Amino acid sequence: MISDHDKSDRNNDGIDSPAILNDLMQNNGVAKDPFGFQIDLKNISSQNLNNLTPQTNPVLNGPFGAVKGSIIRNGTTVTLHPTANAQVRGLIYLNSASPTGSKNAFLVSSSYGKGRVLAIGDSSTIDDGTCRGNDQCYDGWNDPAAQNRALFLNGTAWLAKAI
Repeated sequence: MISDHDKSDRNNDGIDSPAILNDLMQNNGVAKDPFGFQIDLKNISSQNLNNLTPQTNPVLNGPFGAVKGSIIRNGTTVTLHPTANAQVRGLIYLNSASPTGSKNAFLVSSSYGKGRVLAIGDSSTIDDGTCRGNDQCYDGWNDPAAQNRALFLNGTAWLAKAI
């Protein structure tokens, strides 16, 4: 799940990406808050993140390399609800946050039944700088302040692995 910041309504229907993802978490026909998190309604303009959870995790230390940080270029955070789902984990946090807390996570992982999910608070991290027409893009994939390539490839490998 890739969210973006508050006021990121790209199709002008009055609904931002955090609201859409939060609606999915609450009104999905399966369970309320199945993955144990919600996307925060924030707009953080820029931060180079190096506040990673102290746990060993295959998304941060996987077959495509070790992740030492990521970036926010107009993004948001995620609040964890471990009482709703004990499997939810914060992996990368804002630099000012506790790397074991439930607030201000930037990247989270969770599982529900046999499913897994990763949620991140900014689309710039996976953007490769290619756009259509006059759209403005950001090359977060190759940003020297982060290891986003390894992050997303490790994450994809973790998501694809059977539980």
